[in-house]
Amino acid sequence: MNYKEVKNPDELLIFMDSIEYGFVDNDNYKYGSWNEEEFEKNVITKWHLSSPERLIEVGYGHCFDQVELERDWFTKHNYNFKTYYIMFLFDYPNDYSTHTFLIYEENNKWCLFEHSDYYDRGIHKFNTLEDALKYKMKRHIESNKKYNVVTDEEISHLHIWEYDKPKNNSNFNEFIDNILELGTDITPRN
Repeated sequence: MNYKEVKNPDELLIFMDSIEYGFVDNDNYKYGSWNEEEFEKNVITKWHLSSPERLIEVGYGHCFDQVELERDWFTKHNYNFKTYYIMFLFDYPNDYSTHTFLIYEENNKWCLFEHSDYYDRGIHKFNTLEDALKYKMKRHIESNKKYNVVTDEEISHLHIWEYDKPKNNSNFNEFIDNILELGTDITPRN
């Protein structure tokens, strides 16, 4: 299926199966889940946000890249949607994962569109936007518990930012700084 032929979110999810999790650096070296330690080390220094066109061309992108392809499709098809970044925010370096995702509105439901998180892949429908965000927080906590201690103290540092389209080709630090400086912290709390 060609990207321009994708007619609905279900078809987009299928189309995105052609994209592997990882990234391609400027020297065309591929980093993916098969080289996780190398991926984590180099994403900070060698990754740059791919445009939707480049992502389709190289076939590799992590959540930051994939959400921008999703943004492109949902914009072109006139959906009401929002993009989010979730992370544990501490004032020291840590090993907790971060993630970006997209939620769109359709038929009076809020739909979490998830492709890059293999264990949560799919379209998950909720009655409210807050329910969708709380679900994603729960899944993010569960995911991080596989590799880190996550107590109530760590959970109190979990934040979600709503953010707009970042600058293409931004590096990792520029991407995160843009969200933290220009995004809106909309973390739902009980």
